Amino acid sequence: MNHFPELFRRNYKAVSHHQRTRILMDDRTDNVYKWRAMFVVSIGVFMATLDGSIVNVALPTLTRHFDTGLSTIQWVLLSYLLTITTLLLTLGRLSDMYGKKPIFSAGLLIFTIGSGLCSLSVSSGQLIAFRVVQGIGAAMLMANGPAIVTQVFPPTERGKALGLIGTVVSIGSMTGPALGGFLIDWLGWQSIFYINIPVGVFGTVYAMKILRPDELHRNQTFDITGAVLMFISVMALMLGITQGQEIGWDSPIILGLLTLFIFFLGLFLINEKRVKMPMIELSLFRNKPFLASNISGFLSFVAMFAVILLMPYYMEDILGYSTKHVGLALMAVPLIMALVAPLSGWLYDKTNSPLLSSFGMAITALSLFLISGLDSDSGFTDIILRLGLVGLGMGLFQSPNNSIIMGSVPPNRLGIASGMLSTVRNLGMVTGIAVSGAVFTRSLHLLEGAGIAYETAFIGGFHDVFLVSAVICTAGIFTSLVRGGEKPDRKLK
Repeated sequence: MNHFPELFRRNYKAVSHHQRTRILMDDRTDNVYKWRAMFVVSIGVFMATLDGSIVNVALPTLTRHFDTGLSTIQWVLLSYLLTITTLLLTLGRLSDMYGKKPIFSAGLLIFTIGSGLCSLSVSSGQLIAFRVVQGIGAAMLMANGPAIVTQVFPPTERGKALGLIGTVVSIGSMTGPALGGFLIDWLGWQSIFYINIPVGVFGTVYAMKILRPDELHRNQTFDITGAVLMFISVMALMLGITQGQEIGWDSPIILGLLTLFIFFLGLFLINEKRVKMPMIELSLFRNKPFLASNISGFLSFVAMFAVILLMPYYMEDILGYSTKHVGLALMAVPLIMALVAPLSGWLYDKTNSPLLSSFGMAITALSLFLISGLDSDSGFTDIILRLGLVGLGMGLFQSPNNSIIMGSVPPNRLGIASGMLSTVRNLGMVTGIAVSGAVFTRSLHLLEGAGIAYETAFIGGFHDVFLVSAVICTAGIFTSLVRGGEKPDRKLK
């Protein structure tokens, strides 16, 4: 006879009414807290993402206002991106050591101060310098956002929660250019920066008030040498990739930067093996779900950024659409991603199947292959449908993939995992732009050199870029399948 129900009833009765009420209240409090934490994380992640895209539309205005050239004003974009990418891993490690609350709250404050300083800039040099300040704050936010969400949501809701963060990122990217254009026309270029101030002040106060402190292990030490070596290595790589297209990939400067990257990366790996408490536990990369998911994420962003680079030129120069119509068409990708990402995260929570992200990558590969078939006679609806398929594939892929990454590390490594997640995303974006630009330029020059008209040559280069992107995405299918039957640690709290 099974005595468990009777034992359960007797034990439940032994708990006082006051204790039972307190248990229920604690559960409700935790449920409220996780959504408050999600709200404040969303504020930070949204602002950091928005300011990565809102400046794009301001570049012509800034060029005229400061009476400078594109080669100078592009550093308003690059300084922000470089600062974020080089600091993400270091700040992720610091948050594991000193707590996510102080790093995230300080990030909101620094980002807000940086935004205010940017709006007061009187020269392009000042604006670039203050964008570095803003980038430091953004890096603190991006390195901690997914980690906080992973920490406060139970494993059974992690995919859904990270899917919502993915939606916030998509909305930030999607609204940046449109909001920036409206603000610049209405209030001037300074408004794209000072609009952050009231939101940032509110977010800082709210984060300091509601975020709970972490349980810290005080016996940890920070690997300063590792942090410096990683900073130099990533900086050299980013500069090499971002400037390669402009200066030339065979330029001594670019080759020197890439050599510097390899050299300092080697020193970093040697250092991490020797120190007692490394910045990055290299054993993480022996964790198949963690490694394969990060590689898959990198490949997905490399492939997807062909869309962001080439579609505006294709639609404006070849098809003759206005900037407004181009923006409307491109919104299909983040809009569908924003709708699908939480649903795919919820589905992953229910099924715990890593095949969901592989399926999403397969849809993305198919969509890029279909885009490669667009030509000078393609219609607006046809373009939107193919772009929407990209959003569907990426939305299905990202939430499960991010959940696997964050769920495959121990609690005291959530910060570094979160930093890795954002670093891989940024490196993928920059690499995608560089690869797409290199393939397109080579194809265009070859075809024009053969006497083919510009429009036909453009379509040929466009075709080649998206075929290459589809192949890269196909490689991502296999890296995501490499995870096999190994599943992330679902006990992570």
